[in-house]
Amino acid sequence: MKEYSSICFEYNSLNSKQKAIKLYMNSFYGVTGQSDSPFYTLALAGGVTSAGRENIKLVAEFVKKKGFGIKYGDTDSLYL
Repeated sequence: MKEYSSICFEYNSLNSKQKAIKLYMNSFYGVTGQSDSPFYTLALAGGVTSAGRENIKLVAEFVKKKGFGIKYGDTDSLYL
């Protein structure tokens, strides 16, 4: 039981960290595209969305080659 608790604690700890980083990065992306922000850099915001679009295309090609069908695609996800 103790081993299970330590695994759950480590998972929960790492999951909390990744959620915090994701929130920070999403917020920073938002201010780079906001014209009245001191961090406004339209090229950076555009680069982020462009890279995301290309990654979704790569993942779509990969899952199709593996024989999966794509039911729906969004700006940041695919539903198989």
